[in-house]
Amino acid sequence: MRLLLALLLLLPSVARADDALADLVERVAPSVVNIHTTGLRAPRTAWDALFGGSERFNSLGSGFVVDRARGLVVTNHHVIAEASRIQILAWDGRVAEAELLGSEPSMDLAVLRVRGLDLPAVKRGDSRSLRVGEDVFAVGNPYGHGHTVTEGILSARARSLGREAFDLFLQTDAAINPGNSGGPLFDDEGRVVGVNTVIDARAEAIGFAMPIEMVWGALPALSAGQPVVPGWTGMVLEVPERGGLQISRVFADSPAARVGLQVGDRVVAVEGRPAGTAAAWAEWFEVAFPGDVRQLAVLRGSARLEVSLQLEDRRDWARRNAGEPVMIPALRLTVQGLLPDRASAAGLVAGQLVVSTEPGSWFRVGDVLLELNGIVVVSAEDVARGAQDALQRRSLRAEIVRDGRRMTLANRW
Repeated sequence: MRLLLALLLLLPSVARADDALADLVERVAPSVVNIHTTGLRAPRTAWDALFGGSERFNSLGSGFVVDRARGLVVTNHHVIAEASRIQILAWDGRVAEAELLGSEPSMDLAVLRVRGLDLPAVKRGDSRSLRVGEDVFAVGNPYGHGHTVTEGILSARARSLGREAFDLFLQTDAAINPGNSGGPLFDDEGRVVGVNTVIDARAEAIGFAMPIEMVWGALPALSAGQPVVPGWTGMVLEVPERGGLQISRVFADSPAARVGLQVGDRVVAVEGRPAGTAAAWAEWFEVAFPGDVRQLAVLRGSARLEVSLQLEDRRDWARRNAGEPVMIPALRLTVQGLLPDRASAAGLVAGQLVVSTEPGSWFRVGDVLLELNGIVVVSAEDVARGAQDALQRRSLRAEIVRDGRRMTLANRW
């Protein structure tokens, strides 16, 4: 009898909790969209190219509105990759064409623009203040079933999935399936805290979302069609035996050097929050971009220092620390030598850094030339010899690093 009475007393509170979630869903759902894409996928192998040619594909995903006035929608890069047509389906059934403004594969993030739907924007939350165990819910388009809501908790934070950059994820047990990609993860107040991006195919309740801070930091560049690069501190940290974070190297002419940080200093807090572990540090700096400012508390011996560290693009540092510029008229560009020690310090590959281009060049500012028409590029003279060979053969083949990814450029004329 007592057990039955206890259960009856619990029912109203459970109902109120369900009503609260339903109210939140009604409020945020109009900001979430389903995404349908079509396109032609390039042949994956020589066999496919010979016998199959390009393959037409359709894909499904999710997204959410971040700017109502401009009609900006955030989604994952892999949702719209290689798409020739992108359609947005709103919660109320309306459909509109979308334009891709910018995409960053290293982040798996893309920004679209849709006109004519006038959809409300999400409210931004704070993933850093979200505690493990707190309620979250996802809205998306799993397996093409349309707008679907799933509920769970924040299972873990600061998860690394082995990426070279922007490798920081929230883990949740809210059901995330193919088609949820690019959709929002909300907190219990209906504020978006992440972008659902990855699932663990070995499990039923392990999904990962990109923190919303990473998304907001990348929006200006992506909406302008520019590449997104991480912010650089100009220092190396290590975790000593006694714990904490200790500076083991400071690069000259770097953000850390400009604010007077020194080898041996111990970082104890970032933005007023303890930062004594690598994971705590990553939550502030894995989602940081050039121009961002972080307030650090540092111990130097017994003295406590407060510094404002403004991050920069490490490629800018590399340009300042490269050799003299050399013009290569045949390729319509100017290069500077990126020496091995300077390259590794900036997290780049040694070679010749493209610092300026003229109209008609096949290269972009920021490209690092590694090989040109079979000639390994160490000096500007190597670039000139490769360019001369390309002119004679009327054929160019270059190995480069662009935006952190190695790739091949090939042209004939």
